[in-house]
Amino acid sequence: MSKGASRSLVQLRWRLLQPLLEKSGVIAVVFRGWERRIAQGHGGDFADEHPMPPPELLVAVAGTPNREWFSASGREDAHRLAGLAAQHGVCVTDRCVVLDFGCGCGRLARWMAPQVIDGGGRFLGSDLNPRLVTWCAENLPGEYARNGLQPPLAWEDGVADVVYAYSVMTHLRERTAVRWLSEIARVLRSGGLALLTFHDEAYAGIFGPTEVRATLGEQTYVVFNDALEGSNYISAWTTRRHFADLASRHFEVLEIIPGKDDRSQALALLRRR
Repeated sequence: MSKGASRSLVQLRWRLLQPLLEKSGVIAVVFRGWERRIAQGHGGDFADEHPMPPPELLVAVAGTPNREWFSASGREDAHRLAGLAAQHGVCVTDRCVVLDFGCGCGRLARWMAPQVIDGGGRFLGSDLNPRLVTWCAENLPGEYARNGLQPPLAWEDGVADVVYAYSVMTHLRERTAVRWLSEIARVLRSGGLALLTFHDEAYAGIFGPTEVRATLGEQTYVVFNDALEGSNYISAWTTRRHFADLASRHFEVLEIIPGKDDRSQALALLRRR
């Protein structure tokens, strides 16, 4: 049998088995096993000035143990978010309270937290996965707490000047995403900023699964691999207009930047009313 035919057979078997695995809950075991196998790959010897998470945590966050990518992409994304916040009147280094919702094992926090704290501010981080939160609390500056799949967060009303969430909405069903938009608004002060990434129609057109590309537009919110909500197994896709409609219940929509072919997800910049 040729490699192509063998690959097609594997894909066919997976398409037949996947619904059964999802319905039974066994998909969690399969997916975690896949993550463990990926984590055994060589992530390189790269190091920066911050502690580096172990491979299994890197994979849980990014799907790869590549240390250099984890460091460089986190630094670039943290710089970009700080710059966009400044453009809209909030400087993260000026006694600012910044919340990293879905902090993972600190891909952005390793760069954002030091500059926020050095600027006299307060850095908060929250994540669904207790192992990730624990690692951040033990290795990075800032205050970290676990959140559930559903709100609330651990902090009081109006505590934050900026909340950012990178690739969090991308793993939530619509009802859950709506609840988190309300919760993010709760912890933001009036006039505070939310910077939230999501999979839009532009990103879907470049990187989306065939099933998503075929339906997004006719449907305003599409969930692919609808199991293990909150994990990297599930992915959510929505149009920019629909995301703006959902956000406008609590926020002024300042700008939505479409997804790009450099794998930058769509980014919504929102101001708390």
